[in-house]
Amino acid sequence: MLKIRRRPTRNNPVEGVVDGLEGSALRGWAWVPDVPDEAPLHVEVRSGDRVWGTAEAHLFRPDLAQAEKRGGYCGFVATLGPMPPAGTELTITAVTPDGMSHGLQGSPLTIPALPHGMADRPGNTDVLPIPISTTDLCGSLDQCGPARIRGWAYWLAPANRPLSLSLHESGREILRLDTNQWRGDLAELRQGDGCCGFEAALPPELCDGELHTLDLRRSDTGATVLARPFTMRVLGPGIGSAQHSPGPAPLSRTPVTQKVTLSVIVNFYNMRREAERTLTSLSQRYQEDAQDFDYEVLCIDNGSNPPLDPAWIASFGPQFRLLRPSRQLASPCAAINEAALQARGDYLAIMIDGAHLLTPGVFRAARQTWTQHADAVVAVRHWFVGGDQRWLAVAGYSQHMEDRLFERIQWPNNGYELFRISAPIGEGPEPWLEGLSESNCLMLPTSLYDRIGGMDEAFDQAGGGFANLDLWHRASENARGPLVSLVGEASFHQFHGGTTTNVEDTEKDVRVRSYANAYRALRGKEFNGVPPSRLQFHGSLRSEFATGIRQRSLIPLRLGITGQIRPGQLPVHFDDGAQTYLQSVYAECGLQESVTWMGEPAGVAPADLMSLQEIIHQLRPDAIIAVGAEAGLIGFIDSTLCAMRSEGSRMLCVNPVSLPAMPMSRLTVLHEQADDMHTLATVRHWTGSAESVLVLYDVMRSETLSLASLQAYGALVSYRSYLVCLGTLFGQPWLGYSNRDPLQIVREFARNSTFVIDRSWNRQLISTCPFGYLRKIGGTVNAIHYDPALDEIPSAPSLRENA
Repeated sequence: MLKIRRRPTRNNPVEGVVDGLEGSALRGWAWVPDVPDEAPLHVEVRSGDRVWGTAEAHLFRPDLAQAEKRGGYCGFVATLGPMPPAGTELTITAVTPDGMSHGLQGSPLTIPALPHGMADRPGNTDVLPIPISTTDLCGSLDQCGPARIRGWAYWLAPANRPLSLSLHESGREILRLDTNQWRGDLAELRQGDGCCGFEAALPPELCDGELHTLDLRRSDTGATVLARPFTMRVLGPGIGSAQHSPGPAPLSRTPVTQKVTLSVIVNFYNMRREAERTLTSLSQRYQEDAQDFDYEVLCIDNGSNPPLDPAWIASFGPQFRLLRPSRQLASPCAAINEAALQARGDYLAIMIDGAHLLTPGVFRAARQTWTQHADAVVAVRHWFVGGDQRWLAVAGYSQHMEDRLFERIQWPNNGYELFRISAPIGEGPEPWLEGLSESNCLMLPTSLYDRIGGMDEAFDQAGGGFANLDLWHRASENARGPLVSLVGEASFHQFHGGTTTNVEDTEKDVRVRSYANAYRALRGKEFNGVPPSRLQFHGSLRSEFATGIRQRSLIPLRLGITGQIRPGQLPVHFDDGAQTYLQSVYAECGLQESVTWMGEPAGVAPADLMSLQEIIHQLRPDAIIAVGAEAGLIGFIDSTLCAMRSEGSRMLCVNPVSLPAMPMSRLTVLHEQADDMHTLATVRHWTGSAESVLVLYDVMRSETLSLASLQAYGALVSYRSYLVCLGTLFGQPWLGYSNRDPLQIVREFARNSTFVIDRSWNRQLISTCPFGYLRKIGGTVNAIHYDPALDEIPSAPSLRENA
């Protein structure tokens, strides 16, 4: 996901990234932020004077749309033909209309050799998603395997005809896909109307483990919708993957006589400044209750320039000694394994990044855990000193500013003051209780480390790639004791030239993507962290600032480094629990009562007014039915229709709370119980042959709310329009003592109808209608669903025109 909108430099007006090579397709994106409406950039892939491929940067990608980069239409796929030999260095440039070439992030790129075991098999598989982009279509092929094919597509211009795609191999159609399924993620991104997804089971003939070249085409014309055919290999049941490794072979070590309880292995590379604080945090004078603790610290200098001094390392205590690996490699995995085989501890603490320093109670907490469970694996969570260093690196944060933070808390006098100047690396609202992908201080039995083969030296990228994540995952799969996540103790990453933490976000995206691809090639699957359900949580909070982001401000010390606002990610910073709490405060305090339109109460939150006007703008309904509405809301809808010049739109208010003081010619009022049979007959008669019908139903003001009443009014809603349930926030279900919970009825209705809950209208956090925007996704575009049994009612209430 793109998170940072980095402005290009004056010398390079182009912003873009090479995402990587997938089969013979080179993917990425490029645009000129200063002139976003200019023609798409031309991309060239060269090696010397030879052009291996070209493309136009005009393909749509949802992540680029969310990052506000040329509306999402700046992706490219350059097909390399023929494929350059392994080892060829490619330069990827974007050419602006003035003919100037500008290099992209991730260029140059070297053609890799095929993974071990694949050299004898022709071709390689493409990595999805693949854009669907033609002159009249937009979409994406998101998934093809292991069992299903999935994606989305819609007409760029409004069209009343359905869109159907077909999957072909060697010119033969093998599967047909209708693009009419609802997908909430597409609604969130405003892709079509959300009803443009497709998904189906893959035919068994494609799940044979062989390489297949497939094409996706329009069913009506047979025209391809992809830039080129794609290749895939799906492993069906019983088909193995010998080329994928479950892990390295076990380690064999020479027995030692003078054993200690713990051996800490910490890896350093060109970080003399950071190493001083890290080693201080590992010393007996810093770690609490460590005077009688028998441990050693093995410090790896993995090729630093200038090298670390052994005497300086030893000055931190008799437990400290310097090791220099026998081989100088970009990846630290071999050096860590070499150090591990020299360790004397019953347990190992692996710190792959020496820039992490610890809180004072880490050793004590680990010892207490091992007293209870000798085979436990203990993981320490990590925080960022200063906040999100990935963003701060772009904003101008420096090591000097970080030094000021350490001076502010007078570190190391109280190590728990580190929480005052730091933020959890994931920045989740509950940083201590979430799942865990890795630990930069992973403590595990030495026997377990040997049994799983230690660090896998096949991760040969600089910094180790996913090697540390892989070690944690394999340890969690093979541990004979509990997986313990410490609470209140942490490691803190200092600002330095790290491989993924202190680089610009676009560069981090390129590197992490390459690490993920390497892990997939080695293990044959995507990496998944350990979920919280598998963890035990031990410890206590020793600092009021350790509670996380939600309960405190980030940094009390103002550094004054930038005027920018850091882009946030709502799901990360504000989970469902936080939103429920915020909305409960809003409801209990009745803040919606102060929301007015033209001086009259609206009865909903301001965000709901904005959502309703946008829905009306999109749908342009012929008829709007409002049940139990306030005068301000009625007036607001009328004002919206007037602003749109929708003179033909009409509105029916059933049992309104109050009416606007100003007369409205489009308004019809019915003062009767909303779910009375006579009322329903009258409402159906009033709706008549309107093709586009929007219904607003105040579920909290309805004394007799039921599934039947929602079904009756839902039947009036036209295809792809909405039944908006107003007031789903109320009833105080979060307190548990209310006998009114309209949201439960609304959800039950949505589960058993042709409606879905469209969460894209809950973006503004505070809504009086959470999960109340129900979109109709089934049926066809026609008038109302008429029930002839209602004609048997002898009479119906009269309608009063509000002149």
